[in-house]
Amino acid sequence: MKYYYLFAFIFISFQFSFAEVNNGSVSGEVRDAVTKQPLPGANIVIAGTSLGTTCNEQGYYVIKNVQPGKYQLKATLIGYESSVNSDVVVSPQRNKKISFELKTTDIEMSAVDVQSDYFARPAENVVSMRTLSPEEIRRSPGSAEDIFRVMQSMPGVATAGGKSAQLIVRGGNPDENLTLLDNIEIYNPIHFARTGESMGIISIVNPALLEKVDFLTGGFPAKYGDKMSSVFDMTLQDGNKELYNSDVNLNIAGFGVMVDGPLIENSSMIFSVRRGFLDVLTSLMGKPAAPRYYDAVGKITYDIDVNNRLSFVGFYYIDQIDKIGTTKESSAMSKYDYLARDDYGSAFGLNWRSLLSERAFVMTTVSRTGNGWTTNQGTQANHTLRGEEILENEFTLKSELTYQFSSTLDMKIGVMGKTIDSRNISWTPEDTTRTGTIVPATTISFQPDVTTKSALYIQSTYRIIQPLTLSAGLRFDNFKLINENDISPRLALSYRIMESTSLNFAWGKFVQTPASYQISPDPRNLLLKSSKAIHYVAGIEHRLADDTRVTIEAYQKDIHDVIVGTDSSNLLVNTGSGFARGIELSLQKKFNDGFVGSASYSYSVSRRRDMTTQPEYDFEYDRPHIVNILAGMEIGEGWQIGAKFQFASGNPYTPVAGVVKKGGIFYLVDGPVNSARYPDYHKIDIRVDKQFILAGWALTAYLDLWNVYNRDNIMSYSYKADVNGAVIMTPKYDFGIMPIVGITAKF
Repeated sequence: MKYYYLFAFIFISFQFSFAEVNNGSVSGEVRDAVTKQPLPGANIVIAGTSLGTTCNEQGYYVIKNVQPGKYQLKATLIGYESSVNSDVVVSPQRNKKISFELKTTDIEMSAVDVQSDYFARPAENVVSMRTLSPEEIRRSPGSAEDIFRVMQSMPGVATAGGKSAQLIVRGGNPDENLTLLDNIEIYNPIHFARTGESMGIISIVNPALLEKVDFLTGGFPAKYGDKMSSVFDMTLQDGNKELYNSDVNLNIAGFGVMVDGPLIENSSMIFSVRRGFLDVLTSLMGKPAAPRYYDAVGKITYDIDVNNRLSFVGFYYIDQIDKIGTTKESSAMSKYDYLARDDYGSAFGLNWRSLLSERAFVMTTVSRTGNGWTTNQGTQANHTLRGEEILENEFTLKSELTYQFSSTLDMKIGVMGKTIDSRNISWTPEDTTRTGTIVPATTISFQPDVTTKSALYIQSTYRIIQPLTLSAGLRFDNFKLINENDISPRLALSYRIMESTSLNFAWGKFVQTPASYQISPDPRNLLLKSSKAIHYVAGIEHRLADDTRVTIEAYQKDIHDVIVGTDSSNLLVNTGSGFARGIELSLQKKFNDGFVGSASYSYSVSRRRDMTTQPEYDFEYDRPHIVNILAGMEIGEGWQIGAKFQFASGNPYTPVAGVVKKGGIFYLVDGPVNSARYPDYHKIDIRVDKQFILAGWALTAYLDLWNVYNRDNIMSYSYKADVNGAVIMTPKYDFGIMPIVGITAKF
């Protein structure tokens, strides 16, 4: 309740504290989308005002003396498609950095006649792609300003519930999703989400740091490898070169500070650090667990000269959970009242972009990532009855050459090599499962020699005739630990029927190598090979207006060589197979005229088979019907309101069919695999923002209200048999109605 008082206090205190307001500024770069060459002479205008400027020889611009408020920024240049950023928020005494990448056009028009592109994307990404800005992420209802929760509202993506930020993409497993941060691969991008698990609370990246997020849900090009379902590609902003900015954010999930601005000449920085409040909340609620998290993310950019740019990127996070003095039943005959869990991860990388000529550039990345966790679980008398110590370190070097042969043909050639150092030690006592199976005590010590992965790919995009674009790619991957080589062809085709309508197709093979947590439990798992998927995607996209588009996509994913378990042992085999197919309808309107919105409906089927001799079953992430509706609007005087409705069919689970008595004890008997479904999941979230423009700074207070009609969404059931053999089923619920109150101050 104290958060309601805080929100009211902020509103009353600042409603009357307006003083002389200092104006802000906007700056950034305009470059060619393919060659990354600066575009001197490009025009930048702020729609609805007389403000504008022209880029200098380095493609850089500055617009000063901009009154605080929200604007549309438009970049135009003869010979290029114009581009619009519709979410430019200018604050007092701050510089807002907005950069553009423009695509060439063969249409003979003046710069003012070319249509604005609100939905720009690379030519090789013709299907299943969404791009979001930081402002779209910030104002999304029901997300608590978390990137991954926003993506749970995208077409074909099912929510994992309010207690998890993981992504379930087109019926796939969350560990089939590739996450990149400025060209550096991240293995656990979400706090409290371990590799191979489906939970996770909040992203490790502060969305205020981001320039954009590209989300590809299928048919992605050859530069992306080692994952089968989707790509989540985050690009950090470069710090602005004009002046220092700072943000302070406080909400129920944590406290964060962000700063950005110039360093020495030709350089800038941007940095964020956050501390979670989940341990404080659980303590106030009398809960036994005390989860804590910390994260730090930063970037330093330095221009050696006009053709060479270095950027140093780094992040670090740590998650901790302590639970003492309560009993948790993990199986029929073992109880643990002590838990200590530490998760940590880091990545540090250097990106070097070198413009070799007017037609070519090279992007080279060297990075080191680390990921690990420790767990001790037991009783008050013995804290280490079971536990694990996991460590995974990788050193990666990759480079990509882009060459534009002509305005209709360009090519990318890339190479990647990495070393992998993994350690996996775990131990468990003898136990008995709830179904009466005796599991012997185990000790695993998997510490292989350092191994390697390598890849080579080529991707070419050719505009055959004005309306027809072909993109073809080929990727080669090698994983030394399992002595495997894979070749993955990719193909995409886009045909523009008319200026506002295009037909799009994509096909490709995708492979995913076994993870160390899958190999380590049994030496025989070194015989595993990669899981594989074939994507078929076809769709039509139509622009209803410059800022509004509608898309229809149908897809099929054929999956084989899937890694599955054989029995209660730790042996895994590649006998799994399956498919996911569906159709997605989507309407998206970018922010314009004070309104933003999207709506999507997805129908899909996801089926699996563990062995050829076993029956096919619904995959655990099969959600046949998914509906996402989101709308937001400005209502004047700094107020914004937004609402989101989510619906998803209940996912399958294996029910308990009865009990069997062994040695005087009743044990549960499972029914057919995934033969039952949880009730449908649905909820409405509402968010209200109020911005206060003050003397030299701005403050935004918001209320993000989750599940406003307090739907009891069941996430799982727990079962046990009583002394009389009766089965007791207890539902576990997602969050009920929950307010998230926060403030953000911008200096």
